[in-house]
Amino acid sequence: MWIKNLRESFSFRVFRSFSISIMILSAIFALFFVYYQKSRVKENLVKEGKALSALLAYGSKTAVFAENRTLLRDAARAVLKQKNVLAVQVLTADRRVLFDEEKRSFSGNTEEFTSMVSGVELPVVSESADAIEIVSPVTLMLHAAPPELLYFEDTPPVRKESVIGFVRVVMDKKALGSETATILVRSAMIAAIFLFMGAIIIFFAIRRVTLPLTRLTDAVKSLGMGESVGKVPVETHDEVGRLAEAFNAMSENLREREKEKKSLEEKLRLARTMEAIGTLARGIAHDFNNILSTVEGSVYMLERKLYDNSPLRDYTRRVNMSVTKAKGLIQSLLTFSRTQTTILHPTEINTLIRKMKPLLANILGEDVRLELSLSESEMVIKADPVQIEQVIMNLCVNARDAMPGGGRLSMESASVIIEDKEAADRQKGGRRKYVRVMISDSGRGMDEETRERMFEPFFTTKDSGRGNGLGLSIVYGIIEQHGGRIDVRSRSGEGTEFRIYLPLVEEKIVEST
Repeated sequence: MWIKNLRESFSFRVFRSFSISIMILSAIFALFFVYYQKSRVKENLVKEGKALSALLAYGSKTAVFAENRTLLRDAARAVLKQKNVLAVQVLTADRRVLFDEEKRSFSGNTEEFTSMVSGVELPVVSESADAIEIVSPVTLMLHAAPPELLYFEDTPPVRKESVIGFVRVVMDKKALGSETATILVRSAMIAAIFLFMGAIIIFFAIRRVTLPLTRLTDAVKSLGMGESVGKVPVETHDEVGRLAEAFNAMSENLREREKEKKSLEEKLRLARTMEAIGTLARGIAHDFNNILSTVEGSVYMLERKLYDNSPLRDYTRRVNMSVTKAKGLIQSLLTFSRTQTTILHPTEINTLIRKMKPLLANILGEDVRLELSLSESEMVIKADPVQIEQVIMNLCVNARDAMPGGGRLSMESASVIIEDKEAADRQKGGRRKYVRVMISDSGRGMDEETRERMFEPFFTTKDSGRGNGLGLSIVYGIIEQHGGRIDVRSRSGEGTEFRIYLPLVEEKIVEST
């Protein structure tokens, strides 16, 4: 399988094309080099033969003239001993052989030699299948006295060369074969070195291109499988680098969209849960309220029959307290189910918070320090003041419970412009001003599991009997009814910060009572 993948890979195809190109170029270079060198070797062999034949012709003048084979033998054999000399032959002008020896047989013969030197200018070079033959003349300089010499003493004599014989030197063409083989070996070595060096260069060149592409491929596969993908390194600024940058941007956008999707899914799940529980709460609250009214009326009639110091009054008082708590629970259920009548008025948020300060200070107690940092500018929202007070009250009670040993509770207000996608979707495009109320404490904070479930109805981390788990659910429902949003930032041991965003309006203020 990996062999098939390797054969289909981009790097292998580039390397294969490069190798074929190198081999073709190497073959062309080797053929040209062999042809050129072979011509040079043949030319040198011919030059060597001409030089040897000319040297023998010059050194054998006396022996040829005297036709003395003994004088000729040493010079001729000295030439025959040379490496590439195959045969040596010396003849007189009338074609009588004075010396004829050879190292091995070859394709030349005497008749061809005779035809070679007949009527042509010497030296003569001929080539057969296995040898190169060079024929040079053996000349003798003659001095002839012209007739004028008899009358004039200063007339110079005439110099004339006379051909008295021939020298035939046969060169072995095997030298061409051995030289050609050497050239082929050298060419092959050069091609192999060139191919090896080219392979190394192309390997690093391809690796520089394919390594980022491989990383991108692996990242795309991981992204397609839903795995977390980090940023791909951008090593160059060419097309591959721009592709990596585009992938990183796409991956970042997908991560942001995945976060938005999870957030929307969580809100949808919470909304469906609250809607289901709200439907149940509406059905229970009215029936339960009727039952409580009957209990409350019966206790009232019973108290009228009892004396002031009757010991039974302690029991009726406890029943009345339980009925009051049950009514509060019913009110919370009605608020949670959004069936409670909501009347919205233009309300200045800072004024509302300042009016609540004495009540909040009593609720928080002496161990919790309340700090207000409210905006000096007027910020008007369209709200039900009673419900907004309930939101602030619930958050402050939760903050107090998160600081059993005391601490600090701060409230801040400011005007902000929300530009995130969620707000833009709510406004169907465009920007809008919001008032932001931040309520933060220095308590024990919340872990991730608690943060994920804190708005769920009836979810609580308090001890049994200290909370019904509807406080934050009611806060969430009220803020949603007012067209706002609520964000939470909290970590274990680092406190909690609630950020409430409510739309600002430009209307006349109606004082809350």
